[in-house]
Amino acid sequence: MKKLIPVILITALLSGCSSLGPLLQIEFTPTPQPPAETFTPAPTVTQLPTQDLFATSTSTPTSMAPTHTSLEETEAVITDTPEPLETFAPPSNAGTYFTPKSKGFLAVLISNNLLYWNEGPCMPRSVKISAFVEDLINTDMVVMFMRLREKRNTLNITDWGGGAIMLKADNGSFNYTVTPKNISKYYYFKDAWLEYQLVSINENNEVIGRTQIYDRNISLVRCMPIP
Repeated sequence: MKKLIPVILITALLSGCSSLGPLLQIEFTPTPQPPAETFTPAPTVTQLPTQDLFATSTSTPTSMAPTHTSLEETEAVITDTPEPLETFAPPSNAGTYFTPKSKGFLAVLISNNLLYWNEGPCMPRSVKISAFVEDLINTDMVVMFMRLREKRNTLNITDWGGGAIMLKADNGSFNYTVTPKNISKYYYFKDAWLEYQLVSINENNEVIGRTQIYDRNISLVRCMPIP
């Protein structure tokens, strides 16, 4: 009898498990399989162009037309235009300080050492220059060259003028009256030295005498009237 009890228990268990089979099949939900791996393409890398970090850029020059007014246009605006001096070819060394002093001349006289320009009551307005030569017989003419030099900036200087022929008087002197209009570009200078040199010439157009360059005995000053 004792041997039958285990057999009955085992049979009961087996029959119970077989009755639960349909229930287990209904409640059991299989685990879903993971989706298949999808291939994601790698991002495309755009290569930058190769750059030389040590290269220097060369800028293209741009030409610009100048806008300043030329000196000729400025002179055209000024109504008080200086009268041109008599034309005469100056000697080759007339523009240098390294010239003989008063060779061929006895004396050079001036009526005053001040010359005003511009409107106003300032006087005098002219300077008379007289010269006496050593060789009066062979002297055919005396020519005077002039230029201006600014007093504050002595590098601001004009070119020598073409030369003014001085008039011969009965007493043997050669004379010339200088006014502002006889001086080139006088209207650009408020206070300047009038530099001049005299040259004597014979009838063959040969230089027979020359003075020093007088550089600090006549002042050209702009008249500044008081309002």
